[in-house]
Amino acid sequence: MSLSVWPAPEDKGVVGPTGPAGPVGPAGPVGPAGATGATGATGLTGRSAYKAAVAQGYSGSESQWLASLVGPEGKQGPPGPAGPPGTAQVPDVWLPSDLGLRAWSFDPAVGASAGVYPSSGSVRITAVVLHSTQTVSRLVWHFLGYAGGLLAGSNAALFDAAGARLAQVGDMAGESKVPGVHNAGGSTVAAPLTSSVTLGPGIYYIAWWFRYDTTAMDGPMMLVADSSAAGPPGRFGLNGIVRYGVISSAPGLPSTLTPTAFTDGPNRFWAGLA
Repeated sequence: MSLSVWPAPEDKGVVGPTGPAGPVGPAGPVGPAGATGATGATGLTGRSAYKAAVAQGYSGSESQWLASLVGPEGKQGPPGPAGPPGTAQVPDVWLPSDLGLRAWSFDPAVGASAGVYPSSGSVRITAVVLHSTQTVSRLVWHFLGYAGGLLAGSNAALFDAAGARLAQVGDMAGESKVPGVHNAGGSTVAAPLTSSVTLGPGIYYIAWWFRYDTTAMDGPMMLVADSSAAGPPGRFGLNGIVRYGVISSAPGLPSTLTPTAFTDGPNRFWAGLA
């Protein structure tokens, strides 16, 4: 007896329908980079913008064409917001303007602590310098004390470097032009000129002739630089400028000055302009 296979090869059944597509499989690994291709040929040089403009009919030079690209200045924009307040800076070097003055002979804070009388009947001069044009209306001193005893004829004036009088105070008798000073430490006093004067940059002289009772010593005691030497110098530097000087026993305040005729006095008085 023999065995049979079922179904038999010759018993082919009907082909069924195609099944649905299966899901996409995962991506395969990236292949290696290919070789670099050959460099392409250099392209043609393009025309400049100026040449393009010429081709379109522009007839000016290249510099004229470049200038034509700049438009007119625009209108000013509105102001920006105000910035924050600045921090006040204390000056390390004091200037006359810091104390309301136009000029001074030196910083008064470095003056001698003790005041000095200017000698009744002597002409005193103190030089000051202006570095810009200023309008001046007062002559200024610092009195350590003043009992109001200036006598008639006492006067002060402002002169230029050549000695020409530019303005004067006039009769300073009593307290007509400067107040009495009776406080500790004294006070800066300003005597008004009869008319203000506008001065250019340069060297100027403040000169005064005060008369007072030398027994009562009721004239002004004035601030000076260190004057401890018997005859401190009144000239410094290499140009011969006289900064301080005196003419003793003068009959009054002169109408002109010759600064070189002044001698070095025993005191160098502080003075200023305002």
